[in-house]
Amino acid sequence: MAAEKRNSRKIQAEATKNKIYKTAIKLMEQKGFSNMKIDDICSKAGVSVGSFYNYFKSKNDILIEIYKRGDVYFEETVRPNVQGKGTVENIIDYFDYYAKYNEITGVETAKQLFASANKLYISKGRNMQAVLTEIIIRGQENGEIIKDYEPEGITEYLFIAARGVCYDWASHDGSYNLREGMQRYMKLLVGIFAA
Repeated sequence: MAAEKRNSRKIQAEATKNKIYKTAIKLMEQKGFSNMKIDDICSKAGVSVGSFYNYFKSKNDILIEIYKRGDVYFEETVRPNVQGKGTVENIIDYFDYYAKYNEITGVETAKQLFASANKLYISKGRNMQAVLTEIIIRGQENGEIIKDYEPEGITEYLFIAARGVCYDWASHDGSYNLREGMQRYMKLLVGIFAA
């Protein structure tokens, strides 16, 4: 009985954290990050300010949560879906998922994520980069990707470009389809590494 109660509390806690997170993302899109207040988030989510601080230390922790969820997304959704084709197509598909994730989180959120003051997006050792590096390693092993560069170096090179596309999209207030823009760009860029 005690285990059921703990599970029930854990499920409820996760639901509350998720509600706060989703509300914050919506408000960020409506008001922008700097205009969004913790009180606004709590009011819209129907939770107390104390509840907010149970899950997030500050408003900036919402941005950290985006990265954490992004890594889960790449591990659970992207990894199984970027296999089975040729390596170049797998890489292009990978960046389609990357663009899709940024579209889902929204333009205003992208403006925060791709700001030069934010150093979270360049952190190393994340699942997001690991999935791409694995695709590149397989491509090098089967002769589809050149071996002139280390897989991690190619990953970093492609990510610099992909972040640039996202930055441009955000700078243009989402005025074009990010997924189409990313696909056009990556088709040209990935060709540099094709064997």
